Amino acid sequence: MPSFRSTLLSVALAGLLTLAAYTDPLFVAAVVIVVQLLIAQAPSPTDSKGHAVGAPRFAATAAAGAVATVLTVAPHLLRGADGSSSKSFGETDNGMLSAIMPAIVVGVFVALVSQMLRKDGRVSLVSTTAYAVALVVFAALTVGWIGAVQSLGDAEVVAVGAAGVAGGLIVWLVPIDRWLCGSAAVVAGAVAGAVVSYQVDLTWGLGVAVGSGAALFAILGQVLGRLWSQGRTHAAAGWGFPGAMSIALAAPIIYVGGQLIGAPGF
Repeated sequence: MPSFRSTLLSVALAGLLTLAAYTDPLFVAAVVIVVQLLIAQAPSPTDSKGHAVGAPRFAATAAAGAVATVLTVAPHLLRGADGSSSKSFGETDNGMLSAIMPAIVVGVFVALVSQMLRKDGRVSLVSTTAYAVALVVFAALTVGWIGAVQSLGDAEVVAVGAAGVAGGLIVWLVPIDRWLCGSAAVVAGAVAGAVVSYQVDLTWGLGVAVGSGAALFAILGQVLGRLWSQGRTHAAAGWGFPGAMSIALAAPIIYVGGQLIGAPGF
């Protein structure tokens, strides 16, 4: 069943991202860092018997999130010394796409070093490393919210996406058949996105596309986060991690929405 607290956290974070987008991209980056730290606090993986396995993950996830955030806010850092970088990086205005790969590389490197420093016999080495790398990817994806603010969609597309996240997750709380509720939640996200897009002078087609997509992936984030944390009792597992996962998985949809501004039909 969906969690009210994790849903409330996702909606609150989406609201904060919208307010930050209308203020300054650096404030968006600050909220994104909070989301990344919540992801880094994911519960430990378990073995076949359900026992928790020590899996170093916080440092790798936090490092990847920090690199992705910094490079998205300041993509010019990828240019390097004069005459030593590729032309494509030098001409990058929006840092989201060029930031994700370096962030994942850093995260994987830190994850491997963390495994080397383990003193417990490195039980379940492959699965615990894969666990950390998955969190690294989720943390890196959150910078899609920053990339959206840097796009032609600016703060308006963030508002539309946040409305889709909120509308979808609120309907997802209704205790009825999950397939029916999920369908209704996606429709609610589309409606919320269309309404907000009208208010901020974007096309309704963009609102429907971004709102429905954001709602769908926000719900998937809740489901994945809850399954990932099943059986755990601490706060990060109970609501913090699932709440952050909704924001992370919705981020690429918001980013793509910002890139669609000016496309035919949008």
